[in-house]
Amino acid sequence: MSKLSQDLARYKAKGFKGRQLWLNPTVWSIVTYRLGNWLYTTQPGVLVRIPAKIVYFVANMFCEVVMEMCIDAQATIGGGICFGHIGGIHINPGAIIGDNCDIAHRVTIGTSAMGRKGAPVLGDNVYVGTGATLIGRLKIGSGAKIAANTLVIGNVPEGATVIGVPGRVFPAPPKAAPPSPASEVEAATAS
Repeated sequence: MSKLSQDLARYKAKGFKGRQLWLNPTVWSIVTYRLGNWLYTTQPGVLVRIPAKIVYFVANMFCEVVMEMCIDAQATIGGGICFGHIGGIHINPGAIIGDNCDIAHRVTIGTSAMGRKGAPVLGDNVYVGTGATLIGRLKIGSGAKIAANTLVIGNVPEGATVIGVPGRVFPAPPKAAPPSPASEVEAATAS
């Protein structure tokens, strides 16, 4: 349940509080996923498992049919996940998503129909834009950004941005080295 508290803290940091937080449909889809994942991973006793599975089944069907949020309980999702809006989010059972990721609506994270097995692995702090599709066994590095309506079929390095169909990778700009004290003295004496 610590991951659920991380999820809720992330929504609170974005300005959702009190009733606004608990009436947010994306929060309910996360709560439903966390319940299903808990049932799948811990296998609680029969007296807990049977009523919890009934609650999960009803809540999951509501999420899938009404909200179009198909998040498989077998998927591994880190704490602090944030869905921008409900609608059209499909996450494969084999997908692995890191901590503090942002996923917009109409996103598919799944397997390829072209015979390649496996599902995507997303690092921490990844942003996935509206309508993006990530398919096949691929790795998205931490801090990467996937633009809206992008098709990702290959690995993405850390901090990179991916745009287009098929996705073209734009590496993160190199970090500027801090100026050395000697160059600051030379610059000051030159002027």
